[in-house]
Amino acid sequence: MRKAIAMVFAGGRGEDLSVLTERRPKSAVIFGGIYRCIDFALTNLARAGIGQVGILAQYRPASLMDHVGTGMAWDLVGASRGVRFLPPYLKLSVSEWYRGPADALYQNLDFVERADASDVLVVSADHVYSMDYGPLLNFHHERDADLTMVFAPRDADASRFGIGELNATGQIINFMEKPEFPRTNLASMSVYLFKKEVLVEELRRAVSGEDQTVTFQIHEVLRRMISRRRAYGFIFRGTWSYSRTLDEYYAFHQEVLGATPAVDIAAWDVQSNLMAGRASPSPPARYLPGARIANSLVSAGCVIEGTVEDSVLSPGVRVGPRAVVKGSVLWDDVVVEADAQVSAAIADKRVVFSQGCQVGVGESVASDERPASLSCGATVLAMNVRLPAGARVGKNCLIHVDATEDDIGMQVPSGKSVLPAATARPVRP
Repeated sequence: MRKAIAMVFAGGRGEDLSVLTERRPKSAVIFGGIYRCIDFALTNLARAGIGQVGILAQYRPASLMDHVGTGMAWDLVGASRGVRFLPPYLKLSVSEWYRGPADALYQNLDFVERADASDVLVVSADHVYSMDYGPLLNFHHERDADLTMVFAPRDADASRFGIGELNATGQIINFMEKPEFPRTNLASMSVYLFKKEVLVEELRRAVSGEDQTVTFQIHEVLRRMISRRRAYGFIFRGTWSYSRTLDEYYAFHQEVLGATPAVDIAAWDVQSNLMAGRASPSPPARYLPGARIANSLVSAGCVIEGTVEDSVLSPGVRVGPRAVVKGSVLWDDVVVEADAQVSAAIADKRVVFSQGCQVGVGESVASDERPASLSCGATVLAMNVRLPAGARVGKNCLIHVDATEDDIGMQVPSGKSVLPAATARPVRP
């Protein structure tokens, strides 16, 4: 019986998520109130019975490592199961940071080759979806494929992804990375299934320059394989979200709300490590006199005295008396003090909206710093930021890590960023 191991790309920052990834990789970003982005990949792998998982991490991995821990939350612990973090490391000869996804795999070929497996499933930890990998593994084996790539139909924004062309048998006849004018709508989901010995050979060829040019990029390795190997495309037709921008992140959280949500995370039964950093489970949420909740997800440990509408609240959020939170995504232990008015905010952990402050006021002007990522009207605040009492903050603002109350002041116009005075830098053109 053929067996598979998994390699998870989990080290990217995701710069367009701006302040949310200043201190963590994108794979550790919170989705849906209580989940981290990597939870979706790990849940899919565990349910498929793939018990040996290597996590390729490089950028600020501490919070990700704390969250994943031993893998117990996904039952990835045992004599033949386990999670191993694979950061860059010092070697006897030349040592390098990961120079690209293919190089990250190449630098860990010892882990791959030692595994008791015939296939290697490579997935990305920054995609949100629920997928049964069983049919994918069967498809791969039945066709004796060297490579099987997973594609999903994507009509609106296909040019953002690698695009595949398949023939009538499902064989890949062409693959282009982010073409300006896609010839199909089949977007790569960054899920790749390889025969182990083929992957090892192709990575060595890529990094050694045997194909005339050296490459550290996985899409180049895939393109070369398609021309000389048995490469097939598997089409996934379920819900798939790839939140590359803050606008997309915000839109995703509106899709999880409502009586019949467009994205029903509850139905996916995602596993997560809810005990990370906690000595005991969070207590039940408390709704005190004066509380009003409508169309929202409210996690355990929240205490609500004011109004919450169309919002997603992570554990430990506190909303004070007469405070109003609308259309917002508030992470762990955010505090909204009395009489604060918070509209369309994305607030990282432990943000404090001080008494009487207002967020999301004024006209909607795209972010000066990240116009391609933030124009939907949301304002994004980094972890531990405290807004001054009575401050007014506009729409599409970015408040960076370590910005103080003095840095923020009493007025932040729409589209503007606030950085700590000691590290202030010019806004990108």
